Amino acid sequence: APGRVVLIDGSASMALPVRPGDPAAPTRLDSAMTVLAGLAPERVYRFGDEAVGIPPDDLSAMEATEPRSRIAPALEAARLGGADSVWVVTDGDLGDRVEGLDLAAGLGLGVREVRVAEDVPRAGLAAVRAPRRARAGDTVRIAAEIRATGGEATDSLTVEVRLDGTVLALARVERPTAGRAVVADLPFVPLDPGEESAWRRYEVALEDGADPFGASDRLPAWIEISEASNGAVLVSTVPDWEARYLLPALDRLVLGGARGFLRLADGRYMEMAANPRPVEEDAVRRSLTGARLLVVQASPADMPDWLGDALARHPRALVLSRGPGLVPGAGVRLSGPVPGEWYAMGPVPASPAAALLADVDFDPLPPMTELYAVDRGGAWSVLSANRDRRGESRPLLIAGERGETRWAVSPGADWWRWASRGGPPRRVYDGVMSGVVGWLVEDARSELVALRDVPAAEQPLEWRVRPGVTDLALRVLDEEGGEVFSSTWEAPPERLGTDGLPPGRYEVHIEAEGPEGPVASVRPLEISPDGSEMLPRLSAPPAFLEPAGSRGPAIEGRAPRPVWPFVLAVLVLCAEWAWRHRIGLR
Repeated sequence: APGRVVLIDGSASMALPVRPGDPAAPTRLDSAMTVLAGLAPERVYRFGDEAVGIPPDDLSAMEATEPRSRIAPALEAARLGGADSVWVVTDGDLGDRVEGLDLAAGLGLGVREVRVAEDVPRAGLAAVRAPRRARAGDTVRIAAEIRATGGEATDSLTVEVRLDGTVLALARVERPTAGRAVVADLPFVPLDPGEESAWRRYEVALEDGADPFGASDRLPAWIEISEASNGAVLVSTVPDWEARYLLPALDRLVLGGARGFLRLADGRYMEMAANPRPVEEDAVRRSLTGARLLVVQASPADMPDWLGDALARHPRALVLSRGPGLVPGAGVRLSGPVPGEWYAMGPVPASPAAALLADVDFDPLPPMTELYAVDRGGAWSVLSANRDRRGESRPLLIAGERGETRWAVSPGADWWRWASRGGPPRRVYDGVMSGVVGWLVEDARSELVALRDVPAAEQPLEWRVRPGVTDLALRVLDEEGGEVFSSTWEAPPERLGTDGLPPGRYEVHIEAEGPEGPVASVRPLEISPDGSEMLPRLSAPPAFLEPAGSRGPAIEGRAPRPVWPFVLAVLVLCAEWAWRHRIGLR
């Protein structure tokens, strides 16, 4: 068995100074090396993500670069090497302290921890959550998770969102107790990018001094700012009240919100918003790019060619027909209108909205005054209506799907009459729209190829590919324009994995053939170093465990275990046996 064994922390936090605010202070690793020289060990293990044995006479290669500080592998290596006890030289920020000490106790390994850093109040950003895409003029919300530890400090913390040094949002949050976290909500309105879309790098930052080492008080957030919406887009060529009630429902139901446009004349449209404004047709067409759901209120015969083409190509569409004709994309032909007043009636057909309409009273609903005949084919009916309550039955809303494409068509008009009455009719309106829109946008992907999550350094990248994409070309360039990755797939799978990248900023070029036609895009990608090791952790007293055996030298400074409890236990056992024998028990 070795004489003295020392485990030395080689994680990235050991590169920090032992004291904050002192430029001349040595690093924690420098202090650890001084302690190590005084211990004169016979065997040394550096621990971080893994355990590495280092000859005691060649410690010049010691570095503090490991992304984690896991002590368990080093404890196990030391025990397998014959050690009975170890010294642990660390800054105290052990990622698996509890698991490591439990392992040492189970192995009968003695542990004495030596700290080489002060316990100071610290706060750090653990994570930042931001939307991948946002529309200029809309409110964007960034959530920042903050952790803190240490002694006495201020009762609150300030966190900011900055763009090129300009503060866009600021929040004051209560400082979390040691070992816990708090989430700050940071809303702001991004400015118009001045072009079709632009990627912007926002910086989330804690106030100066929150982390005196400056190691965990900054995190980036990349957001694509665009005129287009990644939620729902409503285009109406009919000036009635339908959009007045449907647009707020879409904004509530579809992730990314909703935008609405009403055709005026001569290719001009009005954007339906809190401050309505006229826009050109090109702006409406650009808004469809990347939208999860396309909603069209128009007569198929009076639909602009570009809108019909977009409707035929879009994977998720809702059509409120206001006339006869062939509905693009759905393959449904409407005829009529059918005369009469049409009242919604039960029972509710089986559909995604059935659960929301099971207990609805249809009696208070006003009639539909305009209904078109439709051959629904393989589509299912959301709701049916009877002529004058007792006549023939026809569908008010139908839906269907082909592969990844889903569509819904309303042969009836005047849905807004239900919503305008409030009460039970409004609840029926909300139930129908919630069920149908929820089904349409379920698993909807607005992009042909999207990065699932930005991984840590050297971790594989996972891409999600929309079904129907072919001839995919993926290239990754570094900051100097050098190509670090390039590959093509004729028929890519829905989940695509590529090799991990070292920390840095990159540019991803994507070219593919999708259902809507060829698409080419460029997006930035920033891979940050794993910052978990730099985050504040719950402080604990230095560890001390006695060795369970005597195979090696015990840790100095502790008396051996007394023998008399074992002698007493043997005497009690013998006395019990003698007594049982005396009274005749066996």
